[in-house]
Amino acid sequence: MPGAVPHTFGGIEFHLYADGTAFAPALRTLFIADVHLGKSGHFRTFGIPTPKGIHDHAMASLHKAIGRHSQAKVVFLGDLFHNLQNKETADLRSLIATYADSDFHLIIGNHDIDLPDWQELQIHSSMEFNGLVCLHEPPGSNFNANISFDASLIADRYPDNYLLCGHIHPGVMLRGKGRGRLRMKAFYFGDKSGSSPLSDPLPAHTHFRSKANTLASLKDRFYRFFNPLLTA
Repeated sequence: MPGAVPHTFGGIEFHLYADGTAFAPALRTLFIADVHLGKSGHFRTFGIPTPKGIHDHAMASLHKAIGRHSQAKVVFLGDLFHNLQNKETADLRSLIATYADSDFHLIIGNHDIDLPDWQELQIHSSMEFNGLVCLHEPPGSNFNANISFDASLIADRYPDNYLLCGHIHPGVMLRGKGRGRLRMKAFYFGDKSGSSPLSDPLPAHTHFRSKANTLASLKDRFYRFFNPLLTA
């Protein structure tokens, strides 16, 4: 697929895009993590000035990503919504109606606390595809303790599976001369678990040390890191 980077994980080939979405051709499934629809409206409700253009950008990105695979199954890896439903989150229902040939699924995330009663959006705690288990939070994840996941816990709970998750907002930081730094969202793939980057336009990337492969995106290009040096 033009504009995508192929990557095989858990025996399944994915096409990874710079917008943070991942498409598995054999599964005819598009995976999207952490959209956080309604966040800008939620912030404005609490007096935090946030442009509506952030929401408009998020919706345009969703249209572009889903339009590339208009008949695929769409799986949101949690945090599709951000807190309570509002006028912005209602725009998703119009988007879903536009792609009537697709099935839409949401794996509940920690921010999905006010789910709409839409027949066209199927709700799950987890999903499984040919040995690939999809969750929102990786086992052992604890942001308060700066722990992205617990590899030993994953191996104990899912000895015969691979995990694809959201939640941790993986990212990398490039350091240059003159204290120059550049942050970018990234796909993270370890031995047994992988995480897709957030699709929320408001950046909030987690940088963590890892010996796994990380694929990071900057604008319309991807950068592959082997044994990257990431900040803790």
